[in-house]
Amino acid sequence: MSAFQTTLLILAVSIIVSFFYGLFTRNYSTVDRLWSVLPPVYGLIWLYGHTDNTRLLIATILVAAWGIRLTYNFARRGGYGFSFKQGFTGEDYRWEIMRERIPSRFLFELFNLFFISIFQLLLIFVITLPLYLVRQNPAALNRIDILLFALHLLFLIGETISDNQQYRFQNEKRSPEYAGSYRHQLGFNTFGLWKYSRHPNYFFEIAQWLVVALYALNASASFHPALLGVAVLILLFIGSTNLTESITESRYLQYKEWKKYTFAWFPLPLKKLNADFLESTME
Repeated sequence: MSAFQTTLLILAVSIIVSFFYGLFTRNYSTVDRLWSVLPPVYGLIWLYGHTDNTRLLIATILVAAWGIRLTYNFARRGGYGFSFKQGFTGEDYRWEIMRERIPSRFLFELFNLFFISIFQLLLIFVITLPLYLVRQNPAALNRIDILLFALHLLFLIGETISDNQQYRFQNEKRSPEYAGSYRHQLGFNTFGLWKYSRHPNYFFEIAQWLVVALYALNASASFHPALLGVAVLILLFIGSTNLTESITESRYLQYKEWKKYTFAWFPLPLKKLNADFLESTME
């Protein structure tokens, strides 16, 4: 079995496991648990026997670092919670909301099959596929590669900072120590990078997969349909942003106003506008 066939087999098994685990347990976060694991696995399988391909080696190391970071972040938020009686207990809160919006069990299981399991797991495979294209085109490194490596590392650091700031904020707002902090009692994060962007982690996530696509484009100097995966990823994140923000608006009254003062994804400083909002919340 070739390396590519091996990864296709892993994809197929993942889809089957995701669908049936959700069907029988009504816990639909199997994809969430696999999201950070599968790309490094695919990359390492494609790297085997091709470590002399420096572009592929460095790109795979960076993707593996991304996977380790994201797995750790998901784990510390309870995503891998498990008991022998219930199985996995951690689940993305948005699936509960979607169950309310799609009350028909039959329709939701169709959603589970085609969107949660097939679409998302196939997308994970496609956005990682540029690594395989790099394997197929072992051209010598050039200056563009050096720039892409630097950007990839920068975006990885940015996402790490974003997630750490969000994790810290979510813990602090539940702590009695911060009960008197108006910014914590807003309910949503306005600290660090989150002061300038409502979802800086989304920006850095998408940026990293764009760089992965550019590795393949630079190596082959030709376009491949697999590079469209990052465009589909952007559409997925647009949908995720809309869903997440609709939930946040329903929970926190001032979030709708906050949206006027920040970008959805791009962490660009608009200090005066941010200050105006934060001062108004104190009145």
